[in-house]
Amino acid sequence: MFPHSWDLSCWPAEVWPGESKRGRWIVRSYRDELMRHGALSRAGRTLVVLGTGYARWLEQRAANVPGFQANNPSFRVHSSAAHSNID
Repeated sequence: MFPHSWDLSCWPAEVWPGESKRGRWIVRSYRDELMRHGALSRAGRTLVVLGTGYARWLEQRAANVPGFQANNPSFRVHSSAAHSNID
């Protein structure tokens, strides 16, 4: 369960990615997508993440998991080995 909302500088530890520095990166990288899902708001100069919209955004991105391709070569080796154990 997501909190109703939180200040970008006070990212809740229980919400992925679990820390403000990484949360700020997520918001910078996916700002347009997050806005389309109703996950961002502004109160004065404070950027606020809205839990319901953020949850919708994460759920929408779940469709990307089956075709996941890592750009880290060492991770590809581990992920392909993990996939061979699943089958």
